[in-house]
Amino acid sequence: MRQSYKTMRQDAWTGEDDSTLAEVVLKHIRDGSTQLAGFNEASRRLGRTAAACGFRWNACVRKQFRQGIEVAKEERKARKSERVQAQMEGGSYDHPTATLMTWAQVLRFLRQEKNTAQQWASRWRQAERQANEWKDKFHSLETEYRRIKEEHDHLVRDHQTVVQDYRALVQIMERARKATFLEGEPEPAGFTYRIDEFGNLERVANETAMEQVE
Repeated sequence: MRQSYKTMRQDAWTGEDDSTLAEVVLKHIRDGSTQLAGFNEASRRLGRTAAACGFRWNACVRKQFRQGIEVAKEERKARKSERVQAQMEGGSYDHPTATLMTWAQVLRFLRQEKNTAQQWASRWRQAERQANEWKDKFHSLETEYRRIKEEHDHLVRDHQTVVQDYRALVQIMERARKATFLEGEPEPAGFTYRIDEFGNLERVANETAMEQVE
């Protein structure tokens, strides 16, 4: 049962009390705890207040156990380093099969990495197939575009030729109309036109035309 402040010991400190205080405080230092926690535990074991334990530690006991304090600090540092290393490896510092757990986790990690690599490889192959499909479509569309462009250019050239032939025909017909005369009208001077055996329109002199008519 917890003692009240009035029942706390008021007698002098003995060597055994100092040893108990030092043992408890050094234990807390090694475990990475605080000296205040050590004073609280020592107060329960010695039946004194935590303040009295702290005062006694700072006034007397700490000077007597300087070497023990340094050793406890080194042990605390070593334990902390071992815990950190065990946590980094995935094991447990206090577990007897920490090494086995570490290897198991390494194997699990490697399997996960293998699965991840296979997934990325599958995605890469799928993307590569899609790229090849789009490449084939591009080549097909490019070929079709060239074919249509050639047809378009051919049609443009044909259209230009037809336009030129039409203009030439219109000019010929206009000249023929002007050179043609009706019966009873005076014969125009110059030339007239006739169609040869090949269907071509040719220009002839008026005298030649009259001779052919006679």
